[in-house]
Amino acid sequence: MVRDALTRRGLESAVPATAAFASFLELLLRVNAGVNLVSRKEASPEALVERHLLDALEALPLLPGPGKDMRVLLDIGSGGGFPAIPLLLARRDLEGVLVESVGKKVRFLEEAVGALGLTARVVNARFPGPALALMRNAPPCHLLTSRAVASAGEIVRAARPVLARGAFALLWTSEPLLEEIRRALPGSIVGFRKSPGADRRGIAQVECFT
Repeated sequence: MVRDALTRRGLESAVPATAAFASFLELLLRVNAGVNLVSRKEASPEALVERHLLDALEALPLLPGPGKDMRVLLDIGSGGGFPAIPLLLARRDLEGVLVESVGKKVRFLEEAVGALGLTARVVNARFPGPALALMRNAPPCHLLTSRAVASAGEIVRAARPVLARGAFALLWTSEPLLEEIRRALPGSIVGFRKSPGADRRGIAQVECFT
């Protein structure tokens, strides 16, 4: 099912990670039975693939190609692991920093990172205050991702102290909110990739803000 969905969406580059995606979704469904990571309505393999996995992997064409140096992906409000974990599974050259404040979700993320063999750490703190304090002495991050959060532009601006020069952000949002992002990040370049079949939803790509 996962392989067919990836091919149908034009995400053939992610096909080699099909087994890893399946393992992640199986783990999420098992944990979700006792912990509310996704809603009951979406707690099925089909819904997870269509509404969460494919949605996360839409960012793959927007990522820079693999390089010699490890590049660090910072994900704010990781929740059930989307978009960070699918992206890290598809791009094993990336290192992840997953920020989440809810303890039960943090425990799931830590279990998933270990079970899937990802190069990632989970920061259990609210963003920006406590989380930024914990990250100040860590290597800078090259890419920021955030999905389904309010005030996306404000989050990007707050993250500047832990981002590398030339870092960029991918924000799962809607087209009408692009102007809000531009106001929060004056001088930045904001593009938009519409999700297949969606009227207004997609991924904002933000550059030139660090």
